[in-house]
Amino acid sequence: MKKSIVTIILLTLLSLTLFGFSGDLNYIYGYNFSNNASTTFSGLKTNITLENELDNLYYRFSIDLFKLDGFDLNVNSDIDTTQYAALMPSSVYLISPSLPWALYVLNEAFADIYLDEATLRVGRFIPDSGSSTFYSPSVTIPAHDGINPFEPLKTLPVDGIYLNGYIADYTYELTFTPKTYDDIPSFILYPKTINETIISENAATLTYAFTTKKEEVEKATEELVALLLSKGLTEAQVKYYLSNPASLTDLGFTQEQIGEIYAGQTLMTLPDTYEVKNTYTETKDIDELLPVNSDYSAKVSMDISNYNIKLGYTHDHYHFTVPETIEINYSKDGTGTSKTTLYRPYRNVVTLDFQGVSYFFDSIGYHGEAALIMPEKTYVKVDTTYYVPNPENPTTTVQTKDSTEVDIFEKYYVKAVGGIEYTHGEDFTLGIEGFNGLPTEELKGHLSFGSDMYIKAKINNVSFEGLGLAAFSKINDKYEPGYMGTLKIAYNGIDNFEPSIQLKYAYAESDQHSLKSMEDLNSISLNIKIYF
Repeated sequence: MKKSIVTIILLTLLSLTLFGFSGDLNYIYGYNFSNNASTTFSGLKTNITLENELDNLYYRFSIDLFKLDGFDLNVNSDIDTTQYAALMPSSVYLISPSLPWALYVLNEAFADIYLDEATLRVGRFIPDSGSSTFYSPSVTIPAHDGINPFEPLKTLPVDGIYLNGYIADYTYELTFTPKTYDDIPSFILYPKTINETIISENAATLTYAFTTKKEEVEKATEELVALLLSKGLTEAQVKYYLSNPASLTDLGFTQEQIGEIYAGQTLMTLPDTYEVKNTYTETKDIDELLPVNSDYSAKVSMDISNYNIKLGYTHDHYHFTVPETIEINYSKDGTGTSKTTLYRPYRNVVTLDFQGVSYFFDSIGYHGEAALIMPEKTYVKVDTTYYVPNPENPTTTVQTKDSTEVDIFEKYYVKAVGGIEYTHGEDFTLGIEGFNGLPTEELKGHLSFGSDMYIKAKINNVSFEGLGLAAFSKINDKYEPGYMGTLKIAYNGIDNFEPSIQLKYAYAESDQHSLKSMEDLNSISLNIKIYF
């Protein structure tokens, strides 16, 4: 035991000797005034970074440790994990977290190898963001953490290989990563929502179809009764013929007509409503580490006039699973069981990122990013089995099967951010951006559009940072607004010490709005950050 302790101490001292040691300590104390909380919370986050540079090598190791009390960010608390257990992430991270946003604590662990006119990076690293302030739609390989009280919309790391270098006047970037990490919290909410929506719509469609057919049978029966009465039959005779349609041959009815009457009567014995009672899910088993199932990208940038333009192509996978097939089997009483097979579709993405300064106005800059996204498949295959009158023996029922394709993605779609920015020295920045699509939006008919405005200013030793955003999401064929704002006031008069007051607020009327989940972060807090 003593030998192990001595070994650990020696390794720690050796690490601190070989690497430069730095980091920060962030303490937060505040009040969460969201509808789901209304409580005081406190938290502690520390980042420890070790780095060193040799002749042609650079090493970096960065880890975050979290602790948060009184702030319930468990977005999956209302999810039946027995049905969706296959979607829960495995414990492959370094330290088991208690909250979803703490899933990735090992930020970076990589080595840079300097080559002639190129740098090769191997390990875990955080890809560079694009030129936009709100978020980077042109950077798709890494996931983005949507719920983190310390660093909202933080880009999460990837494990792989990154090569960048120069050829003449062009800069190139090549990235390869064999592992796709999930978005948080959408990694479980997306498949659950899609699955349940398709199943409920399937049951509603079948209910409507049978209701309509039964109304047609009732109308046809009324017409048949009227026809029989017009032939001089009594009500008792009509009742007899309806209970024994085969006897209608006496009145000249054909076997085909009699079969239709029997089928209608059998149809009336089938359920009025359909409902899926039990749902089962499974994830498609693939070797995601195979090269064909991995993610990679290639980008090239160049300077044209006053602009830097970066073009790229990415083949990666969505950061959540979706249903590939749904099999729904209804019994004779209208209750059903569904079995869903989930998979992680790949996508091909063409990207553009540009930034530059104005020819005509001093201190004015422009920036923009866009991604043309083409999913692997746009639809979910839905197989539905239910009972209908038997065409060969209309007095009985038989199972039939329908197959449909329900679109969940567009064939291709564009996510983009573009803006203009005014700067005055190093103490003032004001920008406005327009966007199509929020970071967590990918599904058909669910791309929001909107605008954000941000400001950064410093007066003496006090700095101000603020962002206001309005997004319009399409809900039930109408665009509903949602709003989000952040404000930070910090004191910078003491070296390596930054106390600040922060306000975060989001509001959306509809529960289906993409900003609704951000309401859980509504808070005002005191933050104390110390750098070491």
